[in-house]
Amino acid sequence: MKEFIESLPSTTIWLMGGGALVVVIALFVLLSESHFRRVVKKAATEPEATRPQLNSFTLSLRERFILKKSERGFFGNPGPYPNLPISLGYPERWLALVRVGHSRKAGRKLLRFAPELGLFECFLASLRSPGMGRDLLAWIDGQGDGFTLRRIALAGPGREFNGESAKTLFADRMDEVRELLGDPEWAARAMAVRILSKDNSDRSLKGLADSLHDPHPLVRKLALQAPLAGERLAFYDEAYRLFVRDASIEVRRTAKARIMAEFPDLYAPDMDALSPAETVHVLELLDLKSGRDDEIAFRYLESGDPEQQLAAAEHLEARGSLKNLLETASSGDAKEYKRRLSMLTTAAGLQVSGFLSSVHTIETDSAFDACAHILVKGGDRRHISVLATRWFDRMGHGPYPSERLSIYRDVLAAIKARGDESACKALAQELTVRRNESELAAAILDATDGSQDRCIFTSLVGLFLDPDFPLRDELRAALIRQPPELVVPFSLSFLQADRLDTPRVIRRDALILAGELKLSWALQRAMESLPTLDADEIVSLAPIVISADAKIFKSKARFILDGVDAPSRAAILAALPSTGDRSFMSDVKASLRDADPDVRSAAVRALADFQEEKALTAGGMDLLRDPVERVRITAAAALAQAGGVAVAEKLAAVLDDDNEMDEVKASLIKGLGRATDQASLDLLVNELGTRERWMAELGSALSSRSSKKDLARILERFKDVTGELKSRIAESVRAMGKRGEEALVELLREEVASLKPFIVEALESLGYVEARIRELKHRDPEIRRQAASALSLVGSRAAFRGIVLAARDPDPDVRVAVTRALERLAGPEGKDMLTELEHDPDSRVRKYVLWAMERVKAKAL
Repeated sequence: MKEFIESLPSTTIWLMGGGALVVVIALFVLLSESHFRRVVKKAATEPEATRPQLNSFTLSLRERFILKKSERGFFGNPGPYPNLPISLGYPERWLALVRVGHSRKAGRKLLRFAPELGLFECFLASLRSPGMGRDLLAWIDGQGDGFTLRRIALAGPGREFNGESAKTLFADRMDEVRELLGDPEWAARAMAVRILSKDNSDRSLKGLADSLHDPHPLVRKLALQAPLAGERLAFYDEAYRLFVRDASIEVRRTAKARIMAEFPDLYAPDMDALSPAETVHVLELLDLKSGRDDEIAFRYLESGDPEQQLAAAEHLEARGSLKNLLETASSGDAKEYKRRLSMLTTAAGLQVSGFLSSVHTIETDSAFDACAHILVKGGDRRHISVLATRWFDRMGHGPYPSERLSIYRDVLAAIKARGDESACKALAQELTVRRNESELAAAILDATDGSQDRCIFTSLVGLFLDPDFPLRDELRAALIRQPPELVVPFSLSFLQADRLDTPRVIRRDALILAGELKLSWALQRAMESLPTLDADEIVSLAPIVISADAKIFKSKARFILDGVDAPSRAAILAALPSTGDRSFMSDVKASLRDADPDVRSAAVRALADFQEEKALTAGGMDLLRDPVERVRITAAAALAQAGGVAVAEKLAAVLDDDNEMDEVKASLIKGLGRATDQASLDLLVNELGTRERWMAELGSALSSRSSKKDLARILERFKDVTGELKSRIAESVRAMGKRGEEALVELLREEVASLKPFIVEALESLGYVEARIRELKHRDPEIRRQAASALSLVGSRAAFRGIVLAARDPDPDVRVAVTRALERLAGPEGKDMLTELEHDPDSRVRKYVLWAMERVKAKAL
């Protein structure tokens, strides 16, 4: 062979080598192409399956091929596969190009292949790029359904954009824009108001005027910011009404700003003519530059109700008036001094105490005395050590005037009641200095009690402000235990925070925190912030909020229900059942026909919680056909929860009705998945066995019923059925995952003999036994002990085989747990293992083995 190769001309050898290289490269290209096509096909046909990732260069290079396949499909799989570009991440690439460069090509691809993900970004880009504007309008014309503008609004709910540019873009579609003002979704109405605020036609101005009464706060806010339309005094009256009555702080803030900007000559609130709730609204937005507003604030700090005092104190604190009130206090005028001390103590009692920072600079004995009296009851404890240090130095040497001795004892009382570590150190040092002065030393010894530390609070605040911190419940519980002068102002500061600057999870947790603190003087503020929470969270928190003052809650609830703010009304409706007060029942029933979908949902749920079966059946069945899906789902769940067997039969009739819309049936099935009663659960199981078309939806709904009570009923049905229904029930139980597993283990611990075989079967199908067997090899002996006990509880053959593996565990407690398991199983293999453990080197194990063997022998008799 060597001689043959050497006999060949060099040209031939080079040609052969080159040919071989070409073949290798061609083979590599073919294999790469084949791999690429397989990955793309799998991404299209099996989007949930695990697959190799394609790099960004390949995705960019083969974009045209992938988009073609998403529309035309593959050989043997004709498609189309509209989600293929999305699953491969193309929309994110196109979005970046649209945002940065207003790429028309990327925009057209977004509108064609992923409109729901990129529609609003394309809209924003079209406002700045005429070319993209033409593309967007062409796409809108191609939709032809008359709802495209609504889709744009819902794609970016509440997001800002240039209204003037949008008006120019939609100049030929202004009628469609005006129609959005009647849309049930607030995002569509908000978009319409932004655009129509730049249009001076009579119809647009009328729509803007009507939007001042819109149920959603953002829409009212935007309408307030629109140019003045109509008669000046009439607009002022409307803005003033919103300023004093609206439940939303952002609407009230906007109304006040508009009034002061354009109607300062008209603004002169008659405080005596306002209701208590309206007075709070005015006090919350007093002008920091107005001396007259200071007079109003002092009046209500001195004689208002607690909520009015809180708002007044916050204004005076921000203006610096409380600080001045303290620094200029003089005991020479006893009446005025008592009045000032009362107001400052009231403010500190409401945890408005920043004025106490003056303790670093005050120079009069009266100011020191006032600080001491206030700090005994409230305020930041850190000021106590400063007060003590400065006053101890100021005392000098005896003889001491009685006035100074009185102040000295007041300072010691503050240290005893609320002093921190620094204050205690100052006290100890003072005791050393005054050890030979019997009168002062006796007073100091009486004050040596109480030491608090605030260092943990700063760390908790850092975690609270991190919206990604997962343990929110535990964090709130820790904050509750902190000093109120720290945690109360902290929680209240978020109740009126701007939604754009503060993540929702923080505003929600602050509201829960405020509720658990039971701040009766901030009840209205807490109630007006309830829309921050989900419906389930409101139901859970409502008893806590109401317990602050049930009587005041009722009056505040009436004030909010009489308003137009839909989120606030929905939140109050969700909370009402916790009061047990049926005087609002007419409001609840009337809300079933409210224009806002969230209000309707809250109303039907409230009827269920009030157990108003007749009203629920009459109104709730109609809501099964509500145009908004979340209302239909809530109605179905409420009907199933409160209606019992009779309503379950009506729900079954809806499913049987061939003329009923599929959307209604789908919502009804979802609602059954959220119910809690046995009748709805039995209906789900029955339908799962007979209704082939809705099998997936019914199975998903059944897998949502994972409480211990529901699982017990599911297993009762499981043991009595056969065939396909049995398989479907098993599949639903497996789909419950971890939550179902935990409920099954709880049922297993109850040792219901008739259900145990089916519980064990379900646990084994969920992989519970295999997971516990793997834990028998864990390095932590506590985990191994728990695993052995869990396997003992299961008691199946598979569990037994796993337990045997741990019989020689190095930890004696694990071996004891294994022995107990074997004694409980009491099978022949268990007896043999117990015999082996009789010779265990640990005496405690041997002792328990002997006892267990006697138990096994007794069971065998």
